This record gives sequence, structure tokens and C-alpha cells, in this order.
Amino acid sequence: MCIMAPSMPDAELRPAAVRKFDVLRYTVVPRADALTALDTSPLPSGVGDYERDFFGYAEPVALDREASFERYLQLSKKHPDSITRLDLYMFPPSVEQSVRLRDNVCFITGTPPDTELDPSWIFPPTWAHLLDPWPGPEACDYEPFLTASNACMMRSDLLSLFHANAFGIDIDDDYRVIVFRDTGSVTLPSHVPKSQNSASAGPGERFLREHFRWCLLVNTLEGDITEDYDSNRVVRVMEGLGMCRGDIPLAPIDDERWDSLIGKELWEVLILDAFRDAVNAIEDDS
Repeated sequence: MCIMAPSMPDAELRPAAVRKFDVLRYTVVPRADALTALDTSPLPSGVGDYERDFFGYAEPVALDREASFERYLQLSKKHPDSITRLDLYMFPPSVEQSVRLRDNVCFITGTPPDTELDPSWIFPPTWAHLLDPWPGPEACDYEPFLTASNACMMRSDLLSLFHANAFGIDIDDDYRVIVFRDTGSVTLPSHVPKSQNSASAGPGERFLREHFRWCLLVNTLEGDITEDYDSNRVVRVMEGLGMCRGDIPLAPIDDERWDSLIGKELWEVLILDAFRDAVNAIEDDS
């Protein structure tokens, strides 16, 4: 986990349960102390249980899925603003010259120079502020990213895949090429060639590691239920069933919308609310 969120404490292996805290919203909560690497004791009972807890609060979400560099670029071109530094995609002449002098082959494949090669940023300087989003683009120091250590020569057919974070380089696994998505007809090696994987022969480790971390944030956090059932979709069903406005009657119980996945979840909310109201009434009378 530390490579995906370096500022977070080291990850621990803990018995956990999935807790429901809202309509189609879940979180993972610890159920016991962290396990050690040598721990052979059985897991406590109830580990992995699903808990319903509509009245509690969700644990804070540690990581969010990110968009690829290519997607950010598309969105910025479609909705331009005065903050995003798209001009930083352009190479300063001195940086491009340094990269071309240093690299005479494709950094990823070792392909000889008779193949069409282009200079490529590793972690595009335009998006440097994403590494520390709190100050914002205006306060970001882009200068450390405008260096030959943050660039390489690359085969032209690999550029869009690299900036779409379809593959990355795990420098801590002997510069292994990790493919995250289908690359079509493009074939990639298992590792960056030995002759390329040193600071003197290619880009710096810091930028390769940041690019690989971004690949993980783009590709390994998929599958959240909100991708299929976002809040707007849930609210639309609630409105249709008469759960949002007092002047619209609640849909009858035989309405087929109650049988949908969202409908069943919302029916559970109604029952739980009714139960809570009944309990409160009893306590008020006692």
C-alpha cells in the first residue's frame, strides 16, 4: 500500500468485516489486532462477516481511483482553464536535447534508433500538482519535473499507452514491465533492457516510481459499486418511488421498482427507519 500512498502509515494485515453504512455503500472495518508475519493462530470468529449498520458512520476512504494522464489531458482540453499548465507538455529545448543525446534507443524496449522514436515525459510536469493536491496547481513547484531525468526516448506506438497508464515500470522488481490493460497489437518486453535501467542510461527512479504508482491508482481501484450505482442514480429511483417529497405518495408495495437492486435497498431503509421510529416512541413513552 505504501507505494500507492507514500504519506500513509505502513499497511497492516488485520481481520476485517465489511460494514454497510448507507444505500449501496460499504466500508471495511478492523475486527481484531494486526497480524504479524509469523502469526499462525486461527482468525477470530466472525472475520469476513457482513455487518449492517445504517446508523453508524463510514470509515474514511484512504484512496480514490484516479484518471490517467491521457484522460486528464483530454478533460483539460475540453474544459480549458487558466490554472492547468498544459504548456508544460512542451519540452524545453535544452531538456529535449539532453534526452536525445542520452538515449539512442527506446527506453522501454531497447529498440534501435532506426525505429521512429519520440521524447516522452515519464510523469508529465503538467500533473505534478496531483502528487500533493492540497496547495493546488497555483502553488505547485513544477521546476523539478522539467528535467531530462523525467523523460526518455520511446517508440512512437508506445506513447499513448504509456500516458494512458496502460503499463508501467516496477523498478523495485528489476524494472519489470507491468501491463494493466489490453495493448492491442503492441507487444511489450517483460523487463526494461538491462542496458537501460540505470540513472545514467535512462530516466530517474523517482519519476518512474511516481508513474508506476499512478498506474496503480488508475487501474487497481476499479470495481467499486459506485461505478455502477452512483448517488444520482439512487436518488432518481428514490424520487420515482416517492421517497423524497411529501407531496408525492409512496409507490405501492407491488410496484416492480421495489424489486430492483436499488429498490430492495431502499425498502430496507424504510423498514429500518420505521423500526427506529417505533423504538424511539417506546423510549419516549417509558
